[in-house]
Amino acid sequence: MWKSGLVIWILFFATAAWPGERMRVAVCNIGKLPSEVIQHAENEAAYVFRAMEVEIHWTGCGAEVSAEDVRMRPDFVLRVRIGGHIAKGGPTSLEAMGRAFMDPRGAGIMADVYYGAIQELTLLYPITGSDQVLGYTMAHELGHLLIGAGHRPNGLMRAALSKKELEALNQRHLKFNEAEETAILRTLRWR
Repeated sequence: MWKSGLVIWILFFATAAWPGERMRVAVCNIGKLPSEVIQHAENEAAYVFRAMEVEIHWTGCGAEVSAEDVRMRPDFVLRVRIGGHIAKGGPTSLEAMGRAFMDPRGAGIMADVYYGAIQELTLLYPITGSDQVLGYTMAHELGHLLIGAGHRPNGLMRAALSKKELEALNQRHLKFNEAEETAILRTLRWR
């Protein structure tokens, strides 16, 4: 009887000591956006990941990005750029708003996010703010870095955004689907 109690206690303690996965992400504000915009976008992206118990530790784009000690480097680097343009008709391709850089095996650590295209989209559909869509796009590109290239028909890793998805995003209903979440958690545990 006590052995089963001990096993239960150990399982409970192990679960409490390891609440979820973590990753370090450096944000390089190449576009020189106001820090409040970057902070709000980080909060939006963190919200999406927190829903699956993944904590993001955000840093700036400082010396740790190229630190000699690999343990000091971030897991991923997101560069926020001003450029980018969207097509004016139909759903907007997320390829216009961001790009993950991956090797032929599908692994990568760096992505770009294009704030100009994001602003154009939010002017076209003024449902949500640019910084909220920036956060969504950051989460989407991190999703590529974690699970590879390609888009899914639903969930956060869809290929395009329409008015319907922006409404879901504004209400914080647009998240990774179950398959995406499983793949992301598997990758984070493996890393």
